[in-house]
Amino acid sequence: MRADRRAWRTEHARAHAGLPEHAPDTTLVVGHWAYQGSGYSPGGALLAAHVWHRRELERRFIAEGGC
Repeated sequence: MRADRRAWRTEHARAHAGLPEHAPDTTLVVGHWAYQGSGYSPGGALLAAHVWHRRELERRFIAEGGC
């Protein structure tokens, strides 16, 4: 039943994306790339640093026998 569901979802996604019919003896090559950016924005970097610092404090607290 899982295999049938997986096959149906795969076929549905293929049809929705407008991809050609699947042929088992061929390989689909996608030749389109889109630049998504690099690194964090200044606000994102600040948020990431805060999250990292918070996790580090939690790790130290647990290592020292905290709750």
